[in-house]
Amino acid sequence: MNLIAYEPHFWELYRDDTHYYLSIAVDMSSVVSCWDLRISQDEIQGYEHRGHASIQELAKSLVASVYKGDFSQMERRAVKPYERQAMQAAFKTWQNSQKAD
Repeated sequence: MNLIAYEPHFWELYRDDTHYYLSIAVDMSSVVSCWDLRISQDEIQGYEHRGHASIQELAKSLVASVYKGDFSQMERRAVKPYERQAMQAAFKTWQNSQKAD
């Protein structure tokens, strides 16, 4: 798994051999809620065709749903624990590579 795109303090996009994953931070003013999600094939194609902007739009729409009290999309997309661990390991690898530059 690799970190392939990010918006600082908002979201990170990861990719493994077959899937893409989105880690998103939702600022609820007093608490920041972090969600690790699997994204759909259509959303992957959107990213492949439109890049960063497509993920930015997806993240904003997910946050808007949460602000309305609708967590269903987040819950439906939630990753498995082993996927979350792989995302965290990829982030640490990326973070360490940034220090080396």
